[in-house]
Amino acid sequence: MVAMIVPLPTAAHANDTAGAAWFDDRLDGLFDGLTGLGGLSTGARLEDLQRFARLMQTQGQGVEATRMLYDMAYARAALDEALLTPCDPLRRLADRLHAQYQRAGQWLGMGVC
Repeated sequence: MVAMIVPLPTAAHANDTAGAAWFDDRLDGLFDGLTGLGGLSTGARLEDLQRFARLMQTQGQGVEATRMLYDMAYARAALDEALLTPCDPLRRLADRLHAQYQRAGQWLGMGVC
């Protein structure tokens, strides 16, 4: 895959009185479909992460579901811990969430659980 580099002006309004002429058409739709906190793409829904946190509590481990939306190292560590528990529903959910993060491109180059 070839990286797309689009040079953006340092002051978007400097040469444009309309306010939108500086926008590069190649960026249109780039951020469509992103989910999570602040537009971060996690691939995981908050409801699933909250269920994950509740299941982790049954194993005596506290997890912050919302933190898993933006702190990928934290999310990865929590999912890795869940895979080591004896709770089958938790392990299945952790495996599914891991795959969702992976599909969203969060852990490319970090290996596989």
